[in-house]
Amino acid sequence: MKQRVSRAGSRLLLGACFLFIVFLFTSFYVVQFITLFLALIIIASKIYSECLIRSLRIKRRDKELRAFRHTWTQVEILVENHGRLPAYMLALNDSPGGLAVFRGIRGLCTLRANSRLVIAWHGYCAERGVYSLGPVIARGCDPLGLFPFRLSRPETTTLFVYPAPAFAGIKSPGGIPLGALLTPNTLYEDLTRCRSLRPYHSGDEPRRVNWKASARVGAARGGMESGGLMVNEYEATISFPVFIFLNAARLDYNPRKRDLYMERAIEVAAALCLMASRQRQALGIAIYSPQATSIIAPSTFTLVPILERLAAVKHDSPDLSSPESISPSAAATLLERGKRLPHGTRLLYVGPDLGDEAYRGLDALKRYHLSLEYLVIDERAMPPLVPGNSRRYQIKESGYEIV
Repeated sequence: MKQRVSRAGSRLLLGACFLFIVFLFTSFYVVQFITLFLALIIIASKIYSECLIRSLRIKRRDKELRAFRHTWTQVEILVENHGRLPAYMLALNDSPGGLAVFRGIRGLCTLRANSRLVIAWHGYCAERGVYSLGPVIARGCDPLGLFPFRLSRPETTTLFVYPAPAFAGIKSPGGIPLGALLTPNTLYEDLTRCRSLRPYHSGDEPRRVNWKASARVGAARGGMESGGLMVNEYEATISFPVFIFLNAARLDYNPRKRDLYMERAIEVAAALCLMASRQRQALGIAIYSPQATSIIAPSTFTLVPILERLAAVKHDSPDLSSPESISPSAAATLLERGKRLPHGTRLLYVGPDLGDEAYRGLDALKRYHLSLEYLVIDERAMPPLVPGNSRRYQIKESGYEIV
């Protein structure tokens, strides 16, 4: 924690030294009393201020915060006084980072000895992005206000503002279920999800026997008899992963509504992620841009990393003169990436219209047993099917529902 004392305090210390010298070399009792009294007051105030500087601790309750766009978030700061002297009129001020709308960011408090206090302020997440909140600055002084000080806590809080929440009411094509859904067919039993135990029956496979549970039951019955064997029963589930391909290439969007359409596509990708997460489905994403393509492979527990990636997507226009801007098109990248996806993956494209020729080329991914769907944002009214009979959805430009 950084600290800084004002220049006025240094001048007061010099004045206290001068008063002490006057006290030593004067013979008038009144002058001696006044100079000694003032010098002691200055020294006591200095000691009081130094004790507060060493005893005050400022901490952040959260190193990372997450919120959706168009919502309020609360930032909490913990102030502790570990000393025996109270801190009067302690003023706290936090930095809002890139947040333009906030309230209660400045606080004024008094801390008793060996006490703590939580000060909270609220910020409005008007724009998607990743923000750094802080540092916290505390200003205080001794009771007489002779030695003010300034404490700075360099620790910051990272705020992830996710895209605005939306609803993706899209049914899976061809009757393919979403997520790890229960099914009465025992052929789809998941050996990693044990449901219950039952007694052994003739014909049960030896690998199903739970030997630890059988030993406990056998010990209770006085021997390991056939009736003491216990067999695991597993949940029968079926799962198909989802992979989202987000076209974040700025130049591919309509020039008139480029920022609006791109932001809406990011919101649609986030809505699809939330939909798959609610269905307990393995989820992955590829965020395509001319410079590089960020990829998270389909897996479980990837919702938070994906939303953090979406929060960090920028609208910056690429430098066309740079060699990095010369890269494969979105359709070519989607085709190449789709060949590496697991069997039965539901592949969802989100972005501007690709054109009939690109759709015909992407139809080759069906050979890899993938389910292709396109969520396209465009001003023109388009048919629901693309060449190859893959489903295409028209994205709404605004609103809670995306299609």
